[in-house]
Amino acid sequence: MVGLTFKNVGQGDSILIEWKKEGKNRIGIVDCNIFETHNPVLKHIIDNSYKCIDFIILSHPHYDHFSGLLALIEYCQQNNIQIKRFLHTSIVTPDYLKSACTSIVNKKKLLKLFSKLKQMVKDENIKINTIDDNPDTGIRLSEDFMIEVLSPSSIETDKYIRSEKFPFDEEMGGNNPNANWLSTVLKISNKNYSIILTSDVEKSTLSRIGKVNYERLNNSKILIAQCPHHGAKKNLNKVFWRKRKRHEITPIIISVGPNKYNHPSDQVINFFDKTSNYKIIRTDQIKVGTVTKKAQTTSEILDIFSINTTSATKKSNSQIKFNLLDSTFQQV
Repeated sequence: MVGLTFKNVGQGDSILIEWKKEGKNRIGIVDCNIFETHNPVLKHIIDNSYKCIDFIILSHPHYDHFSGLLALIEYCQQNNIQIKRFLHTSIVTPDYLKSACTSIVNKKKLLKLFSKLKQMVKDENIKINTIDDNPDTGIRLSEDFMIEVLSPSSIETDKYIRSEKFPFDEEMGGNNPNANWLSTVLKISNKNYSIILTSDVEKSTLSRIGKVNYERLNNSKILIAQCPHHGAKKNLNKVFWRKRKRHEITPIIISVGPNKYNHPSDQVINFFDKTSNYKIIRTDQIKVGTVTKKAQTTSEILDIFSINTTSATKKSNSQIKFNLLDSTFQQV
């Protein structure tokens, strides 16, 4: 069984992947953002008494995706919590890293994060690797479930290195929009279902993925997907999403908080509302009965949306239970 949780971290991403292997609870992390001085990912690690983190993936070097990582890593070091691997899409040189941010504060924080990681590698406390769309760079969660990296490819990395201007700038907090070229697209799947995580991927990259990885994408139904870039309209690739095989209900998760760009866009919401089988779930809202409420920062509802899915379909008439009230989505 694999579980997925999107934390409510405002305008940013924090995603937890949890599964069991050899009778033990395992966890992997994709991004970690500070939200109103709180670190929901770190709180989850503490509350669930994890002693080992299998991997941390930094989807791309933007502040709203890495702001909580240093605190998480330092806490793990101080409390003997092992972090096996740190995976990212950057080249670890000062100039390369600093070019991902526009503010001096963010540059310093990103450099400090990678300086800490570099020291941990020296001390043999962690393995750190860059990731791309090479099929050999996947992560096996269990006998059935696998994480594949669909982007970035050399095309996106070259665009970033050449400083090819990103199509638009809707970044907050001193981020250089060009770093969105480095955004990871992850596919978590077994033979029946897949989960797609998109971070801040640009729509031209989704077009490339849709053509190059058609079989890899369409060999299973999408159980759940992340809407790119907090629901920005210029990241919406209608053709890509229309072509995907979907489950009877395929939630599209939008990680969003207060912002000056009106994310998520009405255009994005209308598209998914009108496209069959998709259902929008926002991390800044929670539905109780028929009433939609603004999400609070209390721990009781920080896990705005979670799913659990068994590693294989046991019966041909298996069903998906979807319940927004207790934030669960479970195949039985």
